[in-house]
Amino acid sequence: MNITIAHSWLKEFLQTDAPPQKIADCLSLCGPSVEKLTKIKDDFLYEIEVTTNRVDMMSVLGIAREAGAILPQFGFSARLNHDIYQTPTGSDPVGKSFPLKISVDSKLCPRFTAVVIKNVTVQSSPKNIQNRLESSGIRSLNNVIDISNYLMRAYGQPIHVFDLDKIKSKMVLRSSKPKETITTLDGKTHLLSGNDIVISDDHNRLIDLCGIMGGLNSSVDQQTKNVLLFIQTYNPVNIRRTSMNLAHRTEAAVIFEKSPDPELVLPVLLQGIQLFKKITNGEQGSKIIDIYPHPYKPKIVTAPLQLIKDRLGIDISQPEVDKILKSLGFINNLVPSWRAEDINIPEDLIEEVARVYGYHRLPSQIMATAIPTNYPDENFHLEHQIKLWLVGLGLNEIYTNSLVSQNRPGQLKIKNALSTDWQYLRNSLIPSHTQSFPAFEIANTYLPRQQAGHPRLPEEKLQLIISGVRDFPRLKGIIDVLSAKLHYALSPAYNSNAAVIDLSEVIKNAR
Repeated sequence: MNITIAHSWLKEFLQTDAPPQKIADCLSLCGPSVEKLTKIKDDFLYEIEVTTNRVDMMSVLGIAREAGAILPQFGFSARLNHDIYQTPTGSDPVGKSFPLKISVDSKLCPRFTAVVIKNVTVQSSPKNIQNRLESSGIRSLNNVIDISNYLMRAYGQPIHVFDLDKIKSKMVLRSSKPKETITTLDGKTHLLSGNDIVISDDHNRLIDLCGIMGGLNSSVDQQTKNVLLFIQTYNPVNIRRTSMNLAHRTEAAVIFEKSPDPELVLPVLLQGIQLFKKITNGEQGSKIIDIYPHPYKPKIVTAPLQLIKDRLGIDISQPEVDKILKSLGFINNLVPSWRAEDINIPEDLIEEVARVYGYHRLPSQIMATAIPTNYPDENFHLEHQIKLWLVGLGLNEIYTNSLVSQNRPGQLKIKNALSTDWQYLRNSLIPSHTQSFPAFEIANTYLPRQQAGHPRLPEEKLQLIISGVRDFPRLKGIIDVLSAKLHYALSPAYNSNAAVIDLSEVIKNAR
């Protein structure tokens, strides 16, 4: 995952005396890797690689929080300018109810928030908003859509905006039914297989393919006057499955499938209300809906000081450990909500201490414990030995693609194939071997799974093919030599000038 942010935007979240190059260097040493720092007019752009377990860093806030913890280790001052988690909750407009009936499956959507903004003016965004979005690789469309993208980049929380007047009476967040269809904002119509998270209205129209992209039938346009600002978290497994099945990868899907912080949802909604008032001249037109049946309960993870010293091989003091962990949001051994998914055991905390302290500061020394024993993979060893024998018999090893274009009986078809040439998983190695020289290949073939429990996964079968041997006596001789070396009577299937052997049975017998 990569994110691009402007230095000027980062400085709104982070107060520091470190220049851009030092920020990039320090972050790369102890946190997210800054791949590139580019000067653009009077600003700088950071191109940052974010590891998949750190979805909390897919935002300006997340990078600022990391920099705030790391920069003091290098002698720079650094602190966050604003803690969004301390945003006042505000009050709902007097007498303003919510205009839609809401039904939410909390297993699919752990937290659901929404609010109506009335009397918006859809127009171009202010220049500073446009510039920040475009420097982050996001195209500016109009002020309403730009607000949602701006908040997502600033705080790492995906947001959706509906045209309220296009929604009929109610919103039902549920699982899709097989063969339901939805046309998304990009104009593409998707046939759903079931278990996708969707929202339907009173006419049972699908208006949102949740976590992926909104529906075209509820989209904001130039005539929009009233909008529904909608922020939520989803079951990550459902989002991942839908995104992969439909081959529809969006930044929102990438974030949602990695479980963003549910505690961030309401603060971002409140920020959104303020931006809508400022940029669209809209006004809050309803009370805030917040459906959150199972609020986050902070968990405790501890790492004793002696364990930290033993693991890192350094003499670090408890106050220094506490200072590092506090700078990352760990107060009194409580894991902050934005790190709930990847901090679970003492070693996770030790890793946090190590990287902020600085891996480059850890001493280099010879290992004091026994060298770990290497246990070779017996199956790999047998495959390698067979390859050596066949090369010694004058054959060449080749590799062929496991995806083929021909639709042979019993072959499995790939969903969302990249090309018509690679639509099927081969169930035999024979079609891949048309060369005229003696060769062999050891590779998997794929068959429909017969056992219950894994209907979506193919059964893999390891095969050996010897091909391109023009005279049968020589081919038979190679098989006989191989049988003798394996101490196992091979029973190949012969086809023209090729022999196919089921190696799965050979390996099973060799154990």
